[in-house]
Amino acid sequence: MRAKIVEVSLTDYKIDSKPDYIKLGAIVDKAIEENFNDGLYGIRAIGKDDHRNFTLDELVNKILTTGTDKYDPNKKSVCHDQFSVYDYDIQMGTFEIKNSKLVNCPDDLPGLFAETIYNFYEHTPLDRGYSVRIDLLLIYDLSKLKLAKKTNIRDTGIKPGLENYLYKFVDRKNKPEALLGIVKILR
Repeated sequence: MRAKIVEVSLTDYKIDSKPDYIKLGAIVDKAIEENFNDGLYGIRAIGKDDHRNFTLDELVNKILTTGTDKYDPNKKSVCHDQFSVYDYDIQMGTFEIKNSKLVNCPDDLPGLFAETIYNFYEHTPLDRGYSVRIDLLLIYDLSKLKLAKKTNIRDTGIKPGLENYLYKFVDRKNKPEALLGIVKILR
């Protein structure tokens, strides 16, 4: 089954100044609620600027083909040294839709996408040196992924609990099968 493509236009979403997390987040959250059934999902946020060799549509097509934005085996991911003690394929969060509404969203910043753009505006400068605009949300079937296992006891200083965001595909030869949808955040 080919992943569903959902487009959301957010021309006001820029990172040259602090985005309106709640306003922008509500628009994307509504699109997710309207396009995905009740259930528990994996979610991975992608900034197109981290993939400068591709247009947005080319990146989407690459992800549809490979099942992930991890198409270059030689490219090290952010926090590679810290996560290298785990056998993982991707880093992602989870969310749930119940009765056609997102549930279990943070209390301090309501909404899934509000929290996501907050983290990529406020926190990515700590590990990358710059804020990241989110252009794609990859939505995964959690039954096709499993939590990564630690393969090395070496301490890398990972903040406790962060390993709960590291996942491995159950069928590594068929990663696209795990991809349920892509939400394109248009500029």
